[in-house]
Amino acid sequence: MNDTFMKERPVFPLILSMAMPMVISMLVNSLYNIVDSFFVAQISEDAMTALSLVFPVQNFSNAIAIGFGIGISSQIAICLGAGNKETASKAATHGLALSALHGILLTVICISIMPKFLSDKNVSILGVRYSTIVFLFAIVTTINLAYEKIFQGVGNMKVTMIGLMVGCVSNILLDPLMIFGLGPFPAMGIEGAALATGLGQVLNLVFYLIVYKMRPIQVQISRRYLHPDKSLASRLYSVGIPGALNLALPSVLVSALNGLLAAYSQSYVVILGIYYKLQTFLYLPASGIVQGMRPVIGYNYGAGEHKRVKKIYFVTL
Repeated sequence: MNDTFMKERPVFPLILSMAMPMVISMLVNSLYNIVDSFFVAQISEDAMTALSLVFPVQNFSNAIAIGFGIGISSQIAICLGAGNKETASKAATHGLALSALHGILLTVICISIMPKFLSDKNVSILGVRYSTIVFLFAIVTTINLAYEKIFQGVGNMKVTMIGLMVGCVSNILLDPLMIFGLGPFPAMGIEGAALATGLGQVLNLVFYLIVYKMRPIQVQISRRYLHPDKSLASRLYSVGIPGALNLALPSVLVSALNGLLAAYSQSYVVILGIYYKLQTFLYLPASGIVQGMRPVIGYNYGAGEHKRVKKIYFVTL
């Protein structure tokens, strides 16, 4: 791949080529959310209620990982635009290491707090069983999302599209096998849904690792870049924290609404959960366009192409 294509290609086709793979992958991700709920609903209403209550916490956890990943991809794009591949490699390496640390913290915190989100006894049992397995994979998810943003930072959107689709499609295929015990798989119920989600993330990460080894990109992930760098960490978090908050606040709102609705009926919680997943069809494609735009703006900003940055912004709007 030409290292300077984000600075040289005409703006409109460039944005289109960067955004479309992400829009497609976001639509597949939306489909996964709905299909996953469909299979869990076959278990029982309590299982669906448990999933609806756990989902905002899952989203909150993912928002932290994605938000920090935005910080990683932004720094990589800016450094590559400025022609500083070594600092871009440092940003990727530090970002990956910090993402792994975030995954460990999220595992401990989320598993600890989940019982407090689940009041009804039956729902609480199902919710804890589901969430414990899901959050045991949190470190895989955070590293997975870090790799996703690293590939986005260098402008390789097709790899992230395929990676996301590998995770989503494998999850969709594993759901009925593990929930209902089809073929060689035992019937695991709600634990099967959680395990399918975790294994989907594992397969996604394996795909990224294979691509990284087989098709080297502009940045290197290496131990030699791991020495402490407060300035770099500050830059990563200065973008990552606002990004995480922007993504996490809707999950906080849904958790608050779940708490209010649970006092009246579990059915209300289920309905809100279904609606929240359905509405992703509206905002995730827009998110795909933004993800396609972000590395292009970062690269051109780093290259000092400020007029082109403005043009990219207005073309995207």
